[in-house]
Amino acid sequence: MTTAAEPMAVDRADVRTIVGGGVKLGILTAVGVVAFALLVRAMSGNTETLVLSLLVLAGGVVFGYLPALWTRPRSADGIAWCTLLGLLGAVAFTVLDVVLLRPLSVYHWTWDAIGGGSGFWYIPVWWMGSAFLAWLGGMVVAYAAQGGRDPQPLVQGVQTGGIAVILFWIIAGLEIAPFHPAVAALAFAIALALHVPLSAVMHRR
Repeated sequence: MTTAAEPMAVDRADVRTIVGGGVKLGILTAVGVVAFALLVRAMSGNTETLVLSLLVLAGGVVFGYLPALWTRPRSADGIAWCTLLGLLGAVAFTVLDVVLLRPLSVYHWTWDAIGGGSGFWYIPVWWMGSAFLAWLGGMVVAYAAQGGRDPQPLVQGVQTGGIAVILFWIIAGLEIAPFHPAVAALAFAIALALHVPLSAVMHRR
């Protein structure tokens, strides 16, 4: 997964890109969470489910591909840096969540209640999931860059989102799972995992 040495084909792994990108990703995540919470209070029924599902899918594209946009992964090392950026984004959001969102009671702490009042049973899982999305997105982009190509991470993100919409429609339409934003999140994760081998096949040298 390496290409010719040219400016646009070099993995970016400087501190400003990784740490700064993680902070920006955390802030974007917080904005998305607040938007989700406000929409839950303002809407209901199928309209609520549809809008929230679209928001979840858009969030998946952001978290899956913004790290790749900033790090430009072209090699295994680049994919690893992309993954680290995704992890730092989740950690940055956790800090904002604990310091700001929770004291303001932006949303109900259901997961904390399940864990006996503590969120530390699921927070590491969130971190791992975030790193996993960035890792897969990095692989999609790195495969798309083979042969000296200059991929467009957000274009790949839209493609993954399109696959996710189709999967969501199939899953909910066939009543394999309910029409719910959580199912949209599952559809995106599956779509992203499927996009990796598709990108590898489509962008062979």
